[in-house]
Amino acid sequence: NHVMGGYKDLSTHGPSSVHPTSPPRVGTIPLNPAQISSSGDAIAYGTAKLAAERLAMTLGELYGDVTSFVVLRIGWCQPGENLPCTLSAAGSPPEFLSDGGDEVVVEEASEDDKKDELWYKGMWLSNRDFLGYFGAAIDLDVPTTEEEAAVNRRDNATANDDESCSSGVHRNVRKGFVLVNAMSKNSDAKWNLEETEKWFGVVSKDDSIA
Repeated sequence: NHVMGGYKDLSTHGPSSVHPTSPPRVGTIPLNPAQISSSGDAIAYGTAKLAAERLAMTLGELYGDVTSFVVLRIGWCQPGENLPCTLSAAGSPPEFLSDGGDEVVVEEASEDDKKDELWYKGMWLSNRDFLGYFGAAIDLDVPTTEEEAAVNRRDNATANDDESCSSGVHRNVRKGFVLVNAMSKNSDAKWNLEETEKWFGVVSKDDSIA
């Protein structure tokens, strides 16, 4: 997710360390310079996504008694079958990188590409888990007052929560608004899914490494 892509290369953050309440670090910058030229402006893209999250948060605070917003920070979804074996730093399976002309030649991955690939595999969201999350989001009982949201934040707090984040500017549960991570249960991924499981009552089933 490009809103939190800046955590990709931070050695200070290990498995399950990136929570929905973690401060945003927009942009997923490839280590391989050749990939940067073809991947577009990840910082601008991530900033636009963050702005949309904040818009939903603000509308929820204003109108949360009559409407609600459930924000899923969706992981890496490929077109088509979306299989772990086709995950790469290129972003899409080889057959989707062609414009219908010549066959795409897949170059051997560099060491930087391999490091980036681990991040993408940790962020992978399978088609099955995608459907499970969205089905739960549709039926989610979102707090309709800030008082109710505060109670829910306290009840759903995890042992690793930073109180300054869960109760401050980056709090992910508010009046009319809930924000969670939405990735599959990938081994050694930095993404923390505890709140996703508690709020949605859904445990992801797939693992890109298994």
